[in-house]
Order: sequence, then structure tokens, then C-alpha cells
Amino acid sequence: MTDDNMLVSRARSLLKAKDVAGAIKLLQQGTEGDSTDRAALEMLGVVAFRTKRYDAAQAAFRQLTRLDPRDPGAWVNLGAVLNVQQDYKGASDALRKAIQRDKKNSVAYYNLAIAQKALNQPRMAISAYEECLRLEPSNIEATINLANLLLGESKFSKAAKVIKAGLEHSPGAAKLQRLLKKAEAGVQGSRIEVSPFGRLVNEDELAERQKLLRKRELTRAQRNHEREFMREAVRDLRHTVRPIVPLLHDALPKHMHNLHMSVFQQDARYDGFTAYDGLVSTMNELAAGFETISEGIESVRAQLKKTDPGL
Repeated sequence: MTDDNMLVSRARSLLKAKDVAGAIKLLQQGTEGDSTDRAALEMLGVVAFRTKRYDAAQAAFRQLTRLDPRDPGAWVNLGAVLNVQQDYKGASDALRKAIQRDKKNSVAYYNLAIAQKALNQPRMAISAYEECLRLEPSNIEATINLANLLLGESKFSKAAKVIKAGLEHSPGAAKLQRLLKKAEAGVQGSRIEVSPFGRLVNEDELAERQKLLRKRELTRAQRNHEREFMREAVRDLRHTVRPIVPLLHDALPKHMHNLHMSVFQQDARYDGFTAYDGLVSTMNELAAGFETISEGIESVRAQLKKTDPGL
């Protein structure tokens, strides 16, 4: 039915008269059982949600998903209600279905991030907020939430960048201005924390290093021997690093892309068991890659120790 059917029209009249309870009761009576009146169900869900009648809202939106499982809006609205009801796992499932059907739905990503944060998945929530803002850069709530998550992860520079982008859309947003001060203070604090000027020097270690740095008088044979030693060390390093570079440059970005696609199921190939199998396969390949890189780093460290025992 269309939006101007009799049931919806009567409900609108009650809402204009500020009889919200009467409108909800009318819509509930008109959509009992296996109703297919999508306009009435959507109106019931929206009005119930806005008046904090969340059980009624959930029932209406859930019925809409049954009537048309391909409608991303119904899944987004169901996810929003489940978030409010603190059923974050159910909300996450519903919102992923919305994203499968509409990958450009910024509201779906926004609500998904809320669920993921509540499920103690901060990095996934950060990813979802970033996607939300890519699609809807002017979403100030998403900007604030993302900035707070980044600050919680001590990613001060990234938080400051996100906040400044938000201020371009809402220059007068007081919350963003306060968050920017926190982010900038965090950046300064992190710089102070890692500054070498905040550490005391070990006098014995310093004296030993200065002995090593003191100029030595070498014969020509000794110089030739050291040159050959350094050439051999460089050859060993090149041999060790050669397999690591393509892993970092080519394989790692591909695996991270596959991992992202598996998590968000943004392609038909990543649905259901296929997504799980893809996730397991990618994680195994990542583990093997990291093992290769770790072994390579240890080998590089061992080789460098030959030229500098302090490493």
C-alpha cells in the first residue's frame, strides 16, 4: 500500500492532534498478525522509536525485514533499536545485513560502530566510523565518537586530524574544539614522553662507547680487512631483507584487504561460511608472513651486532 492509505492517514491525524498513544495503538491494531502494510509498519516503528517504545519499534522493523529482506533501511532501523535495547550482537548482525545490501549507507556504519564499541571492538568501531565519515563527512556525532575512540587508543595525531576535518564542516562546534585541545595536548605529551632529554645517561656505558668511537690508527691491511668485512655484512643483510620487502609491500596490504572484506562482508563472495573460510585462510597467511618477517628481523639484528655490539 502507499503512504496515503486510510490507516496511515488516520494515524497522521492523531499525531497532528498530539495523540501519540492513540496513533501507536491504531497502527498496532492495523498491523497485527502478518500485515503487509509496509507504510503503516514503518510509521509505527519510527513513532514508537521516537517515543521510546522500543519493543513496539523492534517488532515493527523486524516485520519489515521479513516482508522485504533486501530493504537496507529496515535493517538499519532494526539495528538502531537493538542498540538502544543493548542487544549489541543482534544490532551488529542486523547492521551488517544492511551494509551487504547498501555499501554506501553511512547511517548503517554509524550504528554499527556504536555496537562494535559496546562489544569491546574499538578498532572495528574506528573502521566503521571512518567509513561513515568517508560517506558523510559532515556527521559531527560520528566525528566526536571517532575522535574519542582514537584518543582512547592514544592516537593523538590521528584524532587531531579527524577533529580538524570536522571543524571544517562545523567551525563553531564547541565539543570538537574541546576535543582538539585534548588531542593536541596528547600529541605534545606523547612527544615529551619519548624525548631522549627526559632520560638520564649511564656514565659507564657512555664512557665505553666513547672508547669505541675513539680514532684508531690502522694499517692498510687492517683497513682492507674491515672493508671486506663490511661488504660481507651488507651482502648478508641484502640476502636477508630480500624476501621481507615483497611481503611488506605486496602481500600484507592484500591480506589486510581480504581481512577487511571478510569482517565487513562487503562482497557476495564473503557471505556466510565463505567469509569464515576466507578469514581463517587470511589469518593463516598473515601468521606465516609475520613469522617470516620476525625471523628476518632477528637475523638482521644478529648481523648488525657483528658491527655494533650495543644493538
